[in-house]
Amino acid sequence: MRTPLAIILLLLTLVLAIQSSDAAVSAEDKKAIAQAKEWFDKATKYSAERKDELAISAYSKALEIYPRFIEAYAGRGSVLVRAGRSEQALDDFNRAIALDRNNAPALNNRGMVLLNRGAYDRAVEDFSNALHITPTNAVFHANRAAAYMKLKQYEKAAVDYADAIVDDPKNGDAYSGRGAAYYSMGKTEPARIDFEKACSMGSDSGCRSLKMLSNNK
Repeated sequence: MRTPLAIILLLLTLVLAIQSSDAAVSAEDKKAIAQAKEWFDKATKYSAERKDELAISAYSKALEIYPRFIEAYAGRGSVLVRAGRSEQALDDFNRAIALDRNNAPALNNRGMVLLNRGAYDRAVEDFSNALHITPTNAVFHANRAAAYMKLKQYEKAAVDYADAIVDDPKNGDAYSGRGAAYYSMGKTEPARIDFEKACSMGSDSGCRSLKMLSNNK
């Protein structure tokens, strides 16, 4: 059975956090930050409109003005992934994380790139670090579960999918993913129950898996 992967990239729309202490930020830096923020806002708008090249260009302009703009690296990386430029995206996520090791969305998105490149153990590490920062995030749990599925660590995957369901009870793909983990462990009946639940919630992967399971009887 093909494992349904609930993979979601977080397109960041975070506002740059400027330190509150006037002594910590020079007047020159404040001016640069304000200018960079204007380009960042344009990039976010272009990203939402799926105008990827314009978004990438605007994020790049923001970073030319203020090279320590963490959210611009993370945002540009997300758009680069969508544009199929994963190597450049990985560089951007690395830069964002180097500037802020507690940037959970950047850790998650780097994990996604690593997962898609087959570096499953490293992806698990990034998802785990993201979850250490944000423990109740359904996306991070589902993504780590997908990595565990690739590693054939089905029990761990089932636990993560269960946590994703607790975090977001309306996540039909998490039910489908847990069903796939159960099926891989030979637990056909629990798998069927989860596939039925997923399908009833509108999950295409759940409906496909349920149909396949029915055909295999």
